[in-house]
This record gives sequence, structure tokens and C-alpha cells, in this order.
Amino acid sequence: MRALAIVAAIAVVALASAASAETFVWFFGVGNGDFMDNPPVFAGGMDAGGDIEDGYWSITVHDDGWPVGPPETRYAHIWNTFFAPHYTPGTPGFWKGYFDTEHGLAAMNDLYIVDDTGGGTMVGYCTVEIQVQDLNSNGELDEGEFCEGSLTGLIIIIREGTGIYDGLCGTGNYFGSYVKDCPCTYETWNFGMYLWLNPCASPVQETTWGAIKALYQ
Repeated sequence: MRALAIVAAIAVVALASAASAETFVWFFGVGNGDFMDNPPVFAGGMDAGGDIEDGYWSITVHDDGWPVGPPETRYAHIWNTFFAPHYTPGTPGFWKGYFDTEHGLAAMNDLYIVDDTGGGTMVGYCTVEIQVQDLNSNGELDEGEFCEGSLTGLIIIIREGTGIYDGLCGTGNYFGSYVKDCPCTYETWNFGMYLWLNPCASPVQETTWGAIKALYQ
């Protein structure tokens, strides 16, 4: 349902974008990362099919205060802090892992995009939301249940871009999936990212996360 809601929001905002002459940019991203790293950095290139076909993206999760090791302790901290408190019963049930300042991060995740297709870079912040299915609906994380799931997030682009993005800022979202070769914790992310950009009136965009969330509800 959340994915359908985001798709509907994309359609609504795309219509509004056309009316207000906003710049709409989208791309498919694929890359890797590991929450066991300090800090976790997920990064990769672009797949064909979007506006940006040649370039690079990265999302850095601020892990201030997380245990550095051993891996078992760090893994337990991540699960117990970001996933375990957010369980929804069902058939199957699922956990949501929210990585943002409202759920324990010291700072928002950093987003960086290099567009070699159009020529320029974008800088911003994003949330990270990961859904893990409880395949047998027993309310406990069992072996194999954390090996794949869905991935989504909200985005703010600030006025620190270069090239064709110089002076632009805006909002966006992304959604897709993650998979890992369990028990390995190294993840592959695959998603589509959608951005609506406008000329900024000031060097720093004064947009709140509350306004961004309201846009996609």
C-alpha cells in the first residue's frame, strides 16, 4: 500500500510540476553497502532508462553512538533500535526500520548525486526506510527473513549543486528493494529516485521534514 501511495503521489506532483515549470529528474540506481561499516555508505551507479544514465550516487548513514564492534553487538543494536519497535502483525507481518532523526539518528543521511549525463552534481539529505517481512508471522526474526525486502525514503535537495543543478533545490523520493547473500550483511540496493527541483530563493532551502512527509501521505 505504501508503494501505491508513493506512486500516486508521484503522479499528482508530476502534474503540479508541469504547471509550475519545475525541473523533474529521475534515475534508476543500483549499488552496495553494509550497515556493519563505520559509517555505512551505500553507493553505486545508474541503470539505463532514466534521465541520468551515466553517473554516481551515495547515501551515508550517520551512525554516531552505534557500537563499532563486535559485529554481533552492532547488528543487535541496529535491529533492536530501528526495526524491532516497529512491527505490524499480518499475513505476513513485517518490521519497518526507520533511519532518520525522528527514530534515533544524530543527523539525517547524506545524499550525493553525480550526473555525468547532464553535467552537474546534487547534494541533499534523505530518510531510509527498510521493510522486513515476518514470513511465518510469529513476531520473531527468523533465519532468512532479513535477506531481502523493500526500500524507500524521502529526499531534500539543498542549494549546493553544481553544473546544471547550480542554484536549484527541491524534494523527492525513492523506492525499490534490497537483497543480501545471507548470512553476509553486505547489501545490494536497487531503486528508482524521483526529484522535483526549483530555483532556490536563498542559499539554504528552508523546507521541513513535516512538509515533505505531508506531501506523500
